[in-house]
Amino acid sequence: MSGYQPQRQQQLLQQQQQQQRQQQQQYQQQRDEAEQSRSQDEDWKGITDQTERRKIQNRIAQRKFREKSKRQRDDEARIAENQNAAGSAYAAPDARDLAANSNPNGLPWGSVSMQYVVDAGRIREERSQYASREGSRDRREGTQG
Repeated sequence: MSGYQPQRQQQLLQQQQQQQRQQQQQYQQQRDEAEQSRSQDEDWKGITDQTERRKIQNRIAQRKFREKSKRQRDDEARIAENQNAAGSAYAAPDARDLAANSNPNGLPWGSVSMQYVVDAGRIREERSQYASREGSRDRREGTQG
């Protein structure tokens, strides 16, 4: 029975790989067909009628414009998502998280208060994040204006 499991897993894996290859082939075939039909529709060089030629050129330009707009929207959405994720990736510890009687530095005679160090670091981190957001907003508004 134990020899059956690996064989079955291998068969399932091979079936999945075969299905993926078939899907890739179908996708490539569809892309090739679309490319051929598009190139036939877009071949305006042999057309002498000005209005028909202009229609084809406009159709090509409109398609490129839509593709470019979609690419820009996707890029902006990705950048915004990355900024949001990066903003919450690090959270400075709060001084209240440290116990009052703990001595995290290990020195028996004490030294600088760790609560002060953590508070100061948190404040600097908040200022840095604020400045970064403001700078990012200013750059975005500068490029749009």
